[in-house]
Amino acid sequence: MKGCLLAGALLLMSGAVWAEASAVPAKSLTSVKPQIIARDAWVREVPPVSPAAALFVTLHNAGAKAVAITKMSSPVAERVEWHDMSMADGHMRMSQRHVIELPVGDTTLAPGASHLMLLNLRQPLRVGDSVPVRLSLANGEVLALNATVRATQPNKQAPHEH
Repeated sequence: MKGCLLAGALLLMSGAVWAEASAVPAKSLTSVKPQIIARDAWVREVPPVSPAAALFVTLHNAGAKAVAITKMSSPVAERVEWHDMSMADGHMRMSQRHVIELPVGDTTLAPGASHLMLLNLRQPLRVGDSVPVRLSLANGEVLALNATVRATQPNKQAPHEH
């Protein structure tokens, strides 16, 4: 008898909790859509002894205004930096961008153009590995992306200098 009373009391309490939870307005239960979305993130394969690797990705800003990236990190690298490529004196040069703003729409980081550099790698990166990267944004969002290491053909572009 006591078992039936206990079971009945638990059933009533769970119903009360469910009724209370279902009374929460619907808008509280929905998640906020992220402003920045990452697509097709990949890392160029490098020799196992390489201290750095390049990461490419398309970042889509679905918001109404530009948003700044305030910090970038990855557990596989000591530092993550945004680099831009430019032609100077017939040579491709790479330079670090210190202020990073993502305009509304797509920003594509691609070979021979802007890209993220994973510097002072803590481990070798092998084809097929997943490389986690976190981008902290000025609007409070943290974008966690996973880039896949891809095999690449030998680079036939012009040499570049830092």
